[in-house]
Amino acid sequence: MKILGIDTSTTAFSICVFEDNKILYELRCERAFINDQKDAGLFSAIQELLNNMENETIDGIALSIGPGMFTSLRVGLALAKGLYFSRNIPLCGVNTLDVIAHSFYFLDLVNKGKNIIIASVMEAFQGEVFVAFYNHGAKIDQDMVFNPGALINFIERNFKNKKIIAIGPGVKILAGHKMKKNAKNKLYIIDSYLFHPSASKVVYTAFSKIKAGDFDDPENLEPYYIKKTSAEQRGKK
Repeated sequence: MKILGIDTSTTAFSICVFEDNKILYELRCERAFINDQKDAGLFSAIQELLNNMENETIDGIALSIGPGMFTSLRVGLALAKGLYFSRNIPLCGVNTLDVIAHSFYFLDLVNKGKNIIIASVMEAFQGEVFVAFYNHGAKIDQDMVFNPGALINFIERNFKNKKIIAIGPGVKILAGHKMKKNAKNKLYIIDSYLFHPSASKVVYTAFSKIKAGDFDDPENLEPYYIKKTSAEQRGKK
């Protein structure tokens, strides 16, 4: 099974080719390098890659659909839909916060005990963060958006007897926020590139769905965006 992975959820765009449970190729590029070309760099790289695979079958495209940088997500989705309509390659969209959490559990870095909660964190807007919580690899509740203070208050109120491990590209915002002693003893921040989204991590997250033939309808597939108003209400709990 051969899968093309695409991630444009952050400032770093990436593509990869996955086959036989391994990554054959991965390209990662900071958006700053390709802005002057109006994102042509990513499209050119994929076009060259597909030209080299002209006679090969691609079984599916795995792509991140958000949350993340909304305009960038649209670039990735437009690219994936173009490949669907031109080459009839089915699409499988995955939640970027799930990708971050999956990268942690994939490395099997922690005993998945009941008292360990993983928090996937991404930058949102105006100093806020997108967050999702996981236990035993399963998501707890819906995705949310908070300012750092509201997130810490939410953790203290809702996970009183738990340890929280925060990962993802948004944790640097939390790391710069002053916390009370009880919050520091509860919240562990790991700021590592290992837990940033990438095309290969998107593929590994989507693999079971693609293998099962569980694809998305390209006509209805859109970037996933968490509404601020809903999340603000959650932060006041």
